[in-house]
Amino acid sequence: MVAVLFDLEGTLVQTFPEVIWPVHEFRRLAREKLIQLGIPSEVLGETKAYTLMRNKAIEHVEANFSEKEAKLFHQKLDVFLEKYEMGSARSSKLFPDAIPTLRRLKALGYKLGLITNTSKKAVECFFSLHDLREYFSVVITREDVKMFKPEPEGVHLALKKLGENEFLLVGDTIYDATTAQRAGGISVIVNRDPSRELDFRADYTIQMLEEILGIMQAIGGMKQK
Repeated sequence: MVAVLFDLEGTLVQTFPEVIWPVHEFRRLAREKLIQLGIPSEVLGETKAYTLMRNKAIEHVEANFSEKEAKLFHQKLDVFLEKYEMGSARSSKLFPDAIPTLRRLKALGYKLGLITNTSKKAVECFFSLHDLREYFSVVITREDVKMFKPEPEGVHLALKKLGENEFLLVGDTIYDATTAQRAGGISVIVNRDPSRELDFRADYTIQMLEEILGIMQAIGGMKQK
């Protein structure tokens, strides 16, 4: 059976980072924090996206920090991130097509997984606010992996826990599409803004989550019920 894996923010729930903090400001502060925690600026290079900066930082930590130094690095970075992650979770809104789609997929017998770069604490907040917990057989957060999306570690872990090999990864960014490609699966990108033209490749592009059901049928993965 084909497993259906979901990204969280921007896919199932709408977050408003620009209300809490400007994205460019967060990236600047995150870079400064990583450097403060011992990551050389040349390691981060010209990378702007936090996800990619963080992955580069982790590679440096594993190669150069002692076990004690690495533990302290993660603890301090977690403290820095928590206020942003929790602010994002508390102000989020559920996309109206999320629950009906998840409910239908689950009723049809599909195994559903969630893969997110945010923390367990923030995910619990999202779940509590939006009643999402019951739909997922496995949840992979940033604490479960060394490397964030677009690296495929989270997908491999989710599939192992689900006992499946084939999958769709439903997300909203280039990182989701790249993760699916690197893990050998099918990428489905939700683009709810018809005026937004994607500048990256995805196997499928949809405007509403319910279109996933048609994709499952088209690829032969849709069970009849």
